[in-house]
Amino acid sequence: MTMNDAFDQRLRDAFAEAAEPLNEKAEADAFAAKVVAQLSHPDRKRALMLGGAGSIGSAIAGTQLEGVFDRAQIPAEGLMANFAFLMSPETLAALAMAVALGMVALILPRRIA
Repeated sequence: MTMNDAFDQRLRDAFAEAAEPLNEKAEADAFAAKVVAQLSHPDRKRALMLGGAGSIGSAIAGTQLEGVFDRAQIPAEGLMANFAFLMSPETLAALAMAVALGMVALILPRRIA
């Protein structure tokens, strides 16, 4: 015996009561059709809110990228030294943000449609 026998019994009764309408085939089919209909029509507001939150998080992370790239060692000799102007911390941070935004732009329309 456990200390929560009364609670366990109430919980079993609640689950049994909730499952009763699904015991009949017609009601179970109607419930399944309702769930499938909701899944086939995603909530656009939710997708936009999640995309916006992700974009804000990416922007906040992007503000920190310049400091991370500022510590990177840029070669002073050889072929890479010729492209050192492309590797400034600001440029690398902008490139990382462009990649992140490009990924959102590719994925978000598929989730909304």
